Amino acid sequence: WLKGLWMWGAVITALSVVVAAAGWGLQAGWGVLAGGLWDLLNLWCLARLLGAWLGPDRSTRRVVGWVLVKFVVLYVMAWLLLVYAAVPIMAFGVGFTVVLMTAMGLLIAQAKHLAVTIPDER
Repeated sequence: WLKGLWMWGAVITALSVVVAAAGWGLQAGWGVLAGGLWDLLNLWCLARLLGAWLGPDRSTRRVVGWVLVKFVVLYVMAWLLLVYAAVPIMAFGVGFTVVLMTAMGLLIAQAKHLAVTIPDER
């Protein structure tokens, strides 16, 4: 699932960057790119964190490491991008949302394969 998210997230982010840059200027395109890449990294770190916490090779040290990367490094990086690189916050939010919606779409597409239990209505 994560490989599909990386591929589709990157493709849809790239398309969104082109649309944003063509419609609202190059800075908007850079903002969408920054938000999309940041969210892809965020979801990748979340997957690693959950794997270290809930997976067969549980490791408290790895969990702490991924918590630090996800909640400290990535959020400081986002703050630096928004403050010092002058990335438009709305464009960053669009890039973030594009990847989030891609993840939700992939989950919904896979949900079709899940068994659905309908309770008896007797």
